[in-house]
Amino acid sequence: MRKYRGVLLVAGALAVLAAATAFYVEVRGDSAPASPDLEILAQIPAGAPTLVYVDLAAIRESSFYKNRPDRSPLAVPDSDYAKFVQATGFDFEKTWTAWRSRPGPSLCARTEKTVAVAEGRFDRQKIHDYAMKEGKLDHQQGHDVFLFPSRHPTGAGSTRSATEPTWNSLVLLDDHRIAMVEGPSIAPVLAPHGADSAADPARERAARVTGSAMFVVSRVPPIPENFAPGGMQSAQLADLVRSVQWITLAARPEGENLRVSAEGECLTSSDARQLQSALEMLRMFGQAGLESPKARQSMDPATFGVLETLLKTADVKATAERVRILVEITPDILKLSGGQKKK
Repeated sequence: MRKYRGVLLVAGALAVLAAATAFYVEVRGDSAPASPDLEILAQIPAGAPTLVYVDLAAIRESSFYKNRPDRSPLAVPDSDYAKFVQATGFDFEKTWTAWRSRPGPSLCARTEKTVAVAEGRFDRQKIHDYAMKEGKLDHQQGHDVFLFPSRHPTGAGSTRSATEPTWNSLVLLDDHRIAMVEGPSIAPVLAPHGADSAADPARERAARVTGSAMFVVSRVPPIPENFAPGGMQSAQLADLVRSVQWITLAARPEGENLRVSAEGECLTSSDARQLQSALEMLRMFGQAGLESPKARQSMDPATFGVLETLLKTADVKATAERVRILVEITPDILKLSGGQKKK
């Protein structure tokens, strides 16, 4: 669903950046009290291998955001979403998104099923008018459902024509909450969903990082047999990568700093220790590479400064089956990256 997938992709890209440049989030124990955000999650269908959460209001209110060198507004750079916001005045503050993979005829033909529930400010009449102009109104289970057309590029072997539209759904749940579903039916949201995290591994992991301003929890897809990152084939490396079952990327502003955590959950504690050792070795190689005069001369000073600081301050820890990378983004790092952007 292109309109909402743009939101997902941006959230995913920010989270991947967090893995390399990282925000620390304090992981809560199983006895942590229930969060209102988890109540929103209860409206998301269980079983999705990927969950994305963004608390845009918390980010905007943080000292980190207000005092950042780059004063441009925080927005989602997706043309469809920007058009929707402009026409309806919708401004989301919190959103939960479930990204469910559906197997196609082949591994390469896998598609995604996206369901999102967002809290924020919106104008019902403007959304209605926009839907009547761009799509159509449907009635499902006693709710007015707005359907919007979306066209997707087709791949090899697809039976869908390049111009054949699909429909995406939007329903207003109350005065401050809306739900968006990839497909013409809003049933995945309107069906009752239990909040029992024990029955849903993604939710159980999401509950551990409640309090974050943003996070992504995702099950790692199967690693192909010919896995060779950068052309480097290594059975030991492939086995180590295959041992990672889940990845959790989380972010939280803390004062003027931004703390990021990137956590990989392995099959065994032994795998986790080996992964920690591999990451520490990569960090040493990176630091050694930056000490080369050639690297300093060939690299932009701002980029060099950011990488040097992150490699020095990144903390890699292994606890039981989990390996976590922690890095704190400080105003000094932001100034370095900001100087690079101006150039």
